[in-house]
Amino acid sequence: MKRTADLAKSAPQLAETASPISPAPTGTEAYYKLKNVQYQGQTCGTNVIQQTSGQGKTTLVLSVEEGVAATVHKEIGIDLKYVSAGMGWDVTRSYTVRNETRFEVPDGKWGTIQAFPLFETYQGEAWSGAGGEFPTGRRVWAYKPVGVCFNQWAQ
Repeated sequence: MKRTADLAKSAPQLAETASPISPAPTGTEAYYKLKNVQYQGQTCGTNVIQQTSGQGKTTLVLSVEEGVAATVHKEIGIDLKYVSAGMGWDVTRSYTVRNETRFEVPDGKWGTIQAFPLFETYQGEAWSGAGGEFPTGRRVWAYKPVGVCFNQWAQ
């Protein structure tokens, strides 16, 4: 009986003093948590999602309703399920963006309207370990489609 009591007393002490060498055992998925997520503002994407053009004098109208995939840029191999959990929204899906614009093209000019996705940008820090207690010094950016940017010109 005394022997069992001694083991019970020493077991928690061993667990408390154990210092993990790696946040995840070799051959298993690493444990990550995204912390300190901050909104960075809005930015227009660079891929044209729709376009129209025409000879003036005319009014060009561009109505956009398009599914645009969220995107992620990461400095570490963190699984996207942890990125979604940290961001508070699903970074693996597409979001529908909608907007419309009109552009008066002057007589004798050629007018063009291009539509680009508008993203809300978020940045977070990747932490490792089962509870996310070890800072990695690596960052993750997530871009959520929320609208449409237009570029229009006449020449």
